[in-house]
Amino acid sequence: MPASTRRELLKQVGGTAAAFAFVAAAGPAVGPATAAAPASAAAEGAGSPGAAAATRRVRGLVARLTLDEKISLVHGATDPRRLGQAGYLPGVERLGIPELRLSDGPAGVNVTKSATGLPPVSTLGASFNLELAREYGAVMGREGRTLEMDVLLAPQIELSRTPFFSRNKDQSGEDPYLNGLIGAAQVQGVQAQGMLAQAKHFLANNQRLHEFDREKPENSHDFVVDDRTLHELYLPAFEAVVRAGVSSVMSAYNHLNGEWNSEQTTTLTDILRGELGFKGFVTSDWGATHSTAALEAGQDMQMWDGSFYGDPLKKAIKDGSIPEAALDTAVSRILGRYDAFGMLDGSRVPARKRIDIEAGARVAREVAVQGAVLLANDGGLPLSHTALRDLALIGPTAGQVATSVSGERAYGFEERLVGPLEALRRSTHRKIAYEAGVDLTGTAVPASAFPEGLTRKGGGTNKTDNTIDFVGDKALPVGTTAEWTGTFVPPTTGEYALKIQGWGAAVSLSLDGVELTTAAGARDSFARKWSSIVPTTDGLDNGQAEPVELTGGKSYKVAIKATGWAATVAERGKVQVRFAWVTPQQRAASIAAAARLAGRVHTPVVFAFNGSGGSVGGGGDFTTLTLPAHQDELITAVARANPRTVVVLTTGCPATMPWRGEVGTILHTGYVGQEGGWSTADLLTGRANPSGKATVTWPKKDTDHPTLDPAHPERYYGVDGVVTYSEGIFTGYRGFDKADIDPLFPFGHGLSYTEFGYSRLSVHRAGAGHEVSFTVTNRGRRKGAEVPQVYVGAPRGAEVDMAVKTLAAFDRVELRAGESRRVTVRVDERQLSYWDTDGARWVRPEGRRAVYVGASSRDIRLTGVVS
Repeated sequence: MPASTRRELLKQVGGTAAAFAFVAAAGPAVGPATAAAPASAAAEGAGSPGAAAATRRVRGLVARLTLDEKISLVHGATDPRRLGQAGYLPGVERLGIPELRLSDGPAGVNVTKSATGLPPVSTLGASFNLELAREYGAVMGREGRTLEMDVLLAPQIELSRTPFFSRNKDQSGEDPYLNGLIGAAQVQGVQAQGMLAQAKHFLANNQRLHEFDREKPENSHDFVVDDRTLHELYLPAFEAVVRAGVSSVMSAYNHLNGEWNSEQTTTLTDILRGELGFKGFVTSDWGATHSTAALEAGQDMQMWDGSFYGDPLKKAIKDGSIPEAALDTAVSRILGRYDAFGMLDGSRVPARKRIDIEAGARVAREVAVQGAVLLANDGGLPLSHTALRDLALIGPTAGQVATSVSGERAYGFEERLVGPLEALRRSTHRKIAYEAGVDLTGTAVPASAFPEGLTRKGGGTNKTDNTIDFVGDKALPVGTTAEWTGTFVPPTTGEYALKIQGWGAAVSLSLDGVELTTAAGARDSFARKWSSIVPTTDGLDNGQAEPVELTGGKSYKVAIKATGWAATVAERGKVQVRFAWVTPQQRAASIAAAARLAGRVHTPVVFAFNGSGGSVGGGGDFTTLTLPAHQDELITAVARANPRTVVVLTTGCPATMPWRGEVGTILHTGYVGQEGGWSTADLLTGRANPSGKATVTWPKKDTDHPTLDPAHPERYYGVDGVVTYSEGIFTGYRGFDKADIDPLFPFGHGLSYTEFGYSRLSVHRAGAGHEVSFTVTNRGRRKGAEVPQVYVGAPRGAEVDMAVKTLAAFDRVELRAGESRRVTVRVDERQLSYWDTDGARWVRPEGRRAVYVGASSRDIRLTGVVS
């Protein structure tokens, strides 16, 4: 029976795998791809009675709205209920227009109340599993509705162009085809729950360095990207989510080809709406609007305030510089999505009354399992019975779970945060030795480092304290605001790791007038312990300063501030603050202790981490792919003490490995979400079999990457205020192939505890594309999953320079031991085409093309031809 209401349509679309008919790089949106737009007017058909009624309803509302009411619907405001979300629009009660609340993604719902702490999208992407991506989106949509949210700021679908981009963890890699499919699947999952999805950040927003200077916007760099590169690399993911029915798109902070992304008629109107057919509304990134002119360019909503779309817009309409028709268009687009989701007529999918914690946890755990990539294995994994009887775990992310870093995610249910060490102990019922190796908590700086004491001002008292260690029973009263100043004298010369740790107050640490780090800052009505990759071992937020060289006996001016949380902040309690350090001697002792332990056990497993900003927290880009905090030194020391060393990388991006020749087994779990301790234990013991594939190329050294080539500083660092994507389409594995550079690990690489064979390749024409068929066989003794990948080569004599290999299709196949399965995937004509900038069209070049089938971009098992 056909769906008669939006609610029934949502239920049908949300519950069927047929919704995966979105193809990121396919031709015109037809058939199931169009039907994959849940709860949208497009899904009903532009000429259907339902769509016509919706259009009439929206037009009628716009005609009845006053100018002030219309303006209130296009810019952010303060939510009187303070639920902790990122954005808010007031409704118009007299006309039945509801409020709109927008919550951060892209990995879970980030509001005051707790939600499932999913692994980030980089981990999800490594699964190459579209059904799992839909379930991931469904968890966010379902929980968002329960938490009274309406729009989820997800998926994030920028391409991972450079390994230095700190937000690579939030997206699904360097290939536009994979990126689009994973993004579109999330959209479907989110929107099937009656939650609007907002894809971000449009367009070519691929690094933090020089992206946007909030204090002096004129200092922001321009990002120059040619039209072919935009269409082949950076637009396909947005095209895919548009086909999946995405409700909203977020304009990015950066300049693109001479204009702010928020003010570009070319991209927002001509390309996004014209070429791609987007029907929803465009919202600015928070603070990315620069003028009222953005409205006419195609940006419908300003967030987070009305600095341009409030009184200035009203004035511009009154004086005629902005036509009111432009405002009507923006309001119509916004209300059109309200109506498509049943928010105006009461037909919206009902929200669940409570979060199903166990259901969310199951998805989080499965994503962490399927997203783990076994980079190398000389037999160290899964852990043998002998290894489990005499095992040691080393590293802070072995003792505590590395869910993710920084914000724009759900923190997770704190009571479920179990580290790999504890999960292994519980699941194996064995005593497992442990050393931190790298101490991220440190110890309170002793009184001897403050020869004159520390003067405390504020909180109704002036006094002198010997040290800053007000935690636990020594915590200060609720709401305390205080500042400590004094002279800090380190005992010896060397590199120090300084930390400010706190809860119940926003805390900061400054040395000689320079702020080094902060922690426990509250956003609106809540705070989270995510200043570092893990909190302190006693549960404080853990602000980590970059390593600093200090001179023994020299005096430094130190200042520590604590600003007690307001009464509106959830979990407000006593103020805890600690100034901690790791001295050069403590660091050396920790590494030595780890090496001694490694020498005493059968198998040591070292957990290594990075963060963002080249450190263990923060939001800036990386400055190196070297692991922070002397972890290369730690791994080398442990490996030399025991050749059976296993390394587990809890990182959101590639890392260089100077110790690679001394370590034979490496598992990249990535960031693992709230259930990651259990998933990691399953992977180490063999209860789960790794099946993830690398979504980015791992370079042997930073400068091997196309964007970091020293001969081309314009590509990342910029020249004369301009970052130029001069590599064109040749970034990621395409760039490595073109330059014939061997990577450390190639795109698509990932081993298993079993082995897979490929055979019987067949390629034949099927409509405008081709069908590629082959057989995959599990040749081992364990059940496992393989992700066979199909790449197409470049034809000889093409009019443009084309990639040596381009991912054109893939599948994920689960096989029992000894089982074989015939796999058929489709390579669409679009995957065989390039963007002709002169004709502004897709062109398929003539000539024979190689078809490669393999386990990675460099592990080709079968080769065929298309004509």
